[in-house]
This record gives sequence, C-alpha cells and structure tokens, in this order.
Amino acid sequence: MATAEYAPAVLRTRPVATGHWRAFLAVARHLNFRAAADELALTQSAVSRQIQALEEEVGVPLLVRLPRGVRLTQAGESFLEDARAILARTQQAAVRAR
Repeated sequence: MATAEYAPAVLRTRPVATGHWRAFLAVARHLNFRAAADELALTQSAVSRQIQALEEEVGVPLLVRLPRGVRLTQAGESFLEDARAILARTQQAAVRAR
C-alpha cells in the first residue's frame, strides 16, 4: 500500500474534536479498527476517517495499516502519551464545570 503524503505540520484554526482523540486511543488500545469501532459504537469507516483527519492534522502517520490490524508508528507511540493526557484533562474539565 502506498504511504500517504502529509503536508508539513500546520495546525488548523479549529481544534481537533475529542472524538478524534477517542478514536485514536481506541485503535491504539485494540490495534484494530473493527474492535475500536465496536467499542465506540461507530462504523469502521468512521473511525478510519477520524484517524486520517488526525494524521493530517499532526502531519505524520500515527499508524501502520497491516493486513490484519495496525501498529503504532514511533510518532504514534509518542502521540499516544499526550493523547491520553489531553483526553483525561478534557474529562476533568467537564466534571469540574458541572
């Protein structure tokens, strides 16, 4: 499969939706789009689109697509730590706001 070309990391003016973070974390946890989609109650293609949008946003591939599942790239492993922290902080903020 051909590797997608990524533009230099120029962030959009709108922040990435929390759904993109959740999709990435689910795929990283399961290393499988179908299992991640089942966990999130989404279609596999919806999860795939969210991951593609996130990869375009950060400007690097986060996953290597394999015939059966995926694996994290080195950038994906690094990104995973920050993604967990970001989503946790977002959830904490929502709880405090209530």
